[in-house]
Amino acid sequence: MTPEEAMYQEALAAVRSGERARARDLFTRLLKLNQANADYWLWMSAVVDTPKERSYCLNEVLRRDPENQAARRGLQLLGQAQPDESRVIPLRLMKRNWQAAPLPGAQERTPLPLGGWRQWAMILGALVLIAAVTVVVVLGSRRATQKAIILPTDFPNPPTFTPLPSTTPLRRSETPTFAGPTPLWMQLKATYTPTPLYVDTPHPVSEAYRIGMRAYQRGDWAGLETYMLQVVTVQPEAVDALYYAGEAKRFEGKFDQAIAYYTRAINTNPSFGPAYLGRARAVLSAEPKADSPARARADLEAAIQYDPNLGEAYQELANLDIAAGDYTAALDRLAQAEALLPGSPLTRILRGRAYLGLGDAPKALEEARAASELDFTSLPAYRFLAEALQANKRDADSLTPLKTYLRYVADDAFAYVMAARAYEAVKEPEAALESLSAALKLDRRSVDALLQRARLYMDLKNYSSAVDDYKAAAELDKESYAASLGLGVALFKAQYPGDAYVQFERTLGLAEGDSQTAELYYWEAQSLEALDKPSVAYTLWQKLLALPAEALQPEWAVLARQRIAALATRTPTPAQSATLAPTRTPAPTATRTRVPPSPSPTR
Repeated sequence: MTPEEAMYQEALAAVRSGERARARDLFTRLLKLNQANADYWLWMSAVVDTPKERSYCLNEVLRRDPENQAARRGLQLLGQAQPDESRVIPLRLMKRNWQAAPLPGAQERTPLPLGGWRQWAMILGALVLIAAVTVVVVLGSRRATQKAIILPTDFPNPPTFTPLPSTTPLRRSETPTFAGPTPLWMQLKATYTPTPLYVDTPHPVSEAYRIGMRAYQRGDWAGLETYMLQVVTVQPEAVDALYYAGEAKRFEGKFDQAIAYYTRAINTNPSFGPAYLGRARAVLSAEPKADSPARARADLEAAIQYDPNLGEAYQELANLDIAAGDYTAALDRLAQAEALLPGSPLTRILRGRAYLGLGDAPKALEEARAASELDFTSLPAYRFLAEALQANKRDADSLTPLKTYLRYVADDAFAYVMAARAYEAVKEPEAALESLSAALKLDRRSVDALLQRARLYMDLKNYSSAVDDYKAAAELDKESYAASLGLGVALFKAQYPGDAYVQFERTLGLAEGDSQTAELYYWEAQSLEALDKPSVAYTLWQKLLALPAEALQPEWAVLARQRIAALATRTPTPAQSATLAPTRTPAPTATRTRVPPSPSPTR
């Protein structure tokens, strides 16, 4: 037996014994050795945490084995594939002939007279038989529920995707989905991994606890809450059941109710660390308040005090440190998290974000690659890899991981913004526009998406659309130099030099540094010439050349000297906007100063 085969058998044994975390780790290692093995991907789909990750694994199976019926069935159960019509029995074949002829040799019998003792005996016997069958069915269904099949068990043959039984059948619209808090990789609010599974205290007097844990494993949050509350009814001191009820509400996005369950668990047992972790996550995921970070930090520190092995609390504290700009403290927290959670891709993602905050883009990319290698099914790792690649000026390379990520996550506006940058890098402007439109459909207040789409419209010479987007961005962020200057340039290009000049004057209050001032002079002087104001334009060109040479783009200085020479004559000829030197669309900056609302276009 080869080492790979031995590891495969070990992974199957972990699945068989219910060790999902170990099984996932082993299948991840197997996929590093051989990504072409469809069985590895199929088994991985059974041990990942979220429906999105499960969908990713099953699609990887079909990429390698298009005829794999287990994967197709799995996607159908997730609501991502249509049922196979070839396997549906036609209605005409399902009809039963209720008028079938009697069996050969059957003899007609004369019915017993109504009220005869034999007829009553038969009725009584039938009732007893029905009662017995009912008892057997009920007991059997209860046992089937208690022994709910969670993972494929057809060893050692290739696995099959087995639907998870439930106490009530799920309609397609009720398929459980991961409805947790905003993931860490989207503004660092919370981790994407579910709750710590080691909180699994035996409850021998309550079968509901085990059924509830099965509901947890399949993402049935309503079922999880129901069964955990049954446990609390029998065992009021069961703080872990209250904790899981809180987790159910947190994953449903009902954060106030989640906080109430966590608080109830803490009041029952003040030293139960996971409840503090859950409450901190719910606080960070709820509607933000001024004291939310402080409240969450206090709970996370209490979680570590009562449970020093709670590695996820260190990750969450690192989240807060990164959000506060304390990147060195975050790295220290993550060193502790890695010791407790070795192999966690989330720790690598966080560390990479800290390096980005410190301005070390190459180290951030190293961490992003490590996170992706640690877990091929981690969608957040694909997203952060794309972000790190773009931070290293490798926009074109970021397109592949972004395509993978957006295939399964369609509600991430910033990911679409990154995808647009990648499409621009590979010279696909139409795809870039589609990505930006998708981003703005999700978040109409995304200044980044508006600015990027406006610049793209400028490149495509669609100046009227660029004016609309720059104006919207300037109204959303009245302190944005990029939006204010961009609006002026778009108005100038759309042949509204008067409005452009007014906008440039307003933008002067936003400029910081000689480079931005020079950029404004460059455009303002051109708008003045278009308005037939040669003397004022002459002065601005001189002011432009008086700035430090390192603040000027080469083409600005060249055009300034040419215009000064032309305007110095007694009969200066106003320059036409169409004959001026090639222009440059302004790049966005983080400068922030107040600016009045933009003007309405007038020629």
